[in-house]
Amino acid sequence: MYTRRIHSATTRALGIPEVMGLICGSSCLSQSDLANLCQVSRFMSDISMPPLWRHVTAEVLLELICSASVCSRSNGTIRSIILDEHSIDDQTFAKFHLYAPYVRTLDIYSGKHNRCYTVHGWDILRDEMEAQGHPLLPNLKTLRFLNISHSYGLDELKWISMFATRGVNEVSISPNRLSAEGLIAFSIASTILKTLVDLCPSIQTLDISTGDFSMPLFPEDDRLRTAFAHRPTRRWYQELELLTQLRYLTVSDGWLCPDSLLALSNLPELEFLCIVPGSLDGFLIFDMDPILPTGVFPHLAELSILGSDGYDTETILSVVEMSRKITVMRLELELCSEDGVDDTWRELEKTFGGLRNASCLRELHVTFPIQPEEGERPMNAYDSIEKMGPHLSLEHIHISGIRINRDHCFIRKLAALWPNVRTLSMPSQSASLKELEEFARLPSLRHLTVNLSLKYPDYVTRPDFERRPLKTLKSSGPVRLSTSYKDLSLSANALLVLWPSLERVSWSDEDPTRTQMADFFNSEVLRFNREFLFREPRDVAQLSATKRAKEMRSLFRLVKEGLEEVDSDSDADADTDPEEGSGTE
Repeated sequence: MYTRRIHSATTRALGIPEVMGLICGSSCLSQSDLANLCQVSRFMSDISMPPLWRHVTAEVLLELICSASVCSRSNGTIRSIILDEHSIDDQTFAKFHLYAPYVRTLDIYSGKHNRCYTVHGWDILRDEMEAQGHPLLPNLKTLRFLNISHSYGLDELKWISMFATRGVNEVSISPNRLSAEGLIAFSIASTILKTLVDLCPSIQTLDISTGDFSMPLFPEDDRLRTAFAHRPTRRWYQELELLTQLRYLTVSDGWLCPDSLLALSNLPELEFLCIVPGSLDGFLIFDMDPILPTGVFPHLAELSILGSDGYDTETILSVVEMSRKITVMRLELELCSEDGVDDTWRELEKTFGGLRNASCLRELHVTFPIQPEEGERPMNAYDSIEKMGPHLSLEHIHISGIRINRDHCFIRKLAALWPNVRTLSMPSQSASLKELEEFARLPSLRHLTVNLSLKYPDYVTRPDFERRPLKTLKSSGPVRLSTSYKDLSLSANALLVLWPSLERVSWSDEDPTRTQMADFFNSEVLRFNREFLFREPRDVAQLSATKRAKEMRSLFRLVKEGLEEVDSDSDADADTDPEEGSGTE
């Protein structure tokens, strides 16, 4: 029984919204544990209910309906949820309506499995909604599909028709990367968009990945026949024009056909556009019309192109009115080789060449996915990066899966291309002191990430340019340091010659022995050289390092003891290519 009284400190603590938010948002407690927490008392229930039910999965929500039964597969995943029309009474939806007002985000399907469940009994849900006279989830804001069913969008259309409301501002239908059938047909996407126009016209975020499919001569799947026969009243781009509040949009490259691209360009509030693979029957990227009316894409500032090859990427970027105001760009390349000819280096040229139109770039991410465990190595960029030309506004760059060959002298040319870059991350780029000497020419660089090797010290000449304000040097690989104190001191001195303001060097390494060596390098060697040595001539530095080695021999011996030096000389990307002219190895 609930009475007004002084509650314990624990109870009062749980009454703090932020505390309950942390508890209910924690992955340490199961849904059933959290539900039990709510049932302790009415006081606890009133506090816990909103954060507990703010974000739920569709299967948990439907199981609140008394007539619902769940059928599972042998591996424990849900096969279907059946709503029995013969067991409906006044209390069937009692629990559902108790919790439904708290739901803000609804997740449908699972992103961990490639098989989605089906729901039987949509009429029961529709009848209940009509009986209530308001949406089943009246306060829903976000509707997310973590997978796409094999219905080509027909099941997704049912979910949206049932639960979308005027208050929904985000709908995400992500592609099922584990199954080729997990896609939304363009024809059904048109009807989905019409439904969104009718139910939630003020939607601001939409992720809908579509793609056409080939109809087999004798289709056995009823859903395939139904999807193929579906004929919308209007095309998807005609419905898109009515969603005037869209700010964040993810679509497939089939949406770049002339009529659809024009509709995209006229969205008045669009700020972010992401393009993923998904073909439209009868349309190729090369058929794009790069000429658009002046002034379109008025607010577009962020562009992502994921899963395209270099040629398609260049074609998309050739649309000047789309690229000219972009400040943040993300490119994830899927380069291809046809007829046994490795042409990936040319695709890189096309990709970076396409960036010439993006003159307002401040942040650039270029990724070429590789799997080192399968023997894949970073792609040699040669001088392809130079094709992008100077970008004076560029401040932050991340390039992974791509490297510049050590035998080429292109690294020093980066200073002319990126004079104002402050953060540069090239985790696939191996760098010894010689390469770091080239990176030191970047005039505004403050943070640098490369695959660093300091095992073999080398003298660097005092720069003939103004030394830069670099503070952070990070290695994407394991600790590669010499086990000789004298060599460590020479390496530290060389780093400080290049960057007097360098504070520390960090490595992506969890081996305790190697990290101990790295800590010793930063706390003792680098610190000592910063305070005493880095301004002295070369011969004096070497002499001082030798003297210091004697003084610290006992301390260094403790660090070095038990250290098994890992042979890391063969970097993921070698100094030279086994075959000049190949883009990947």
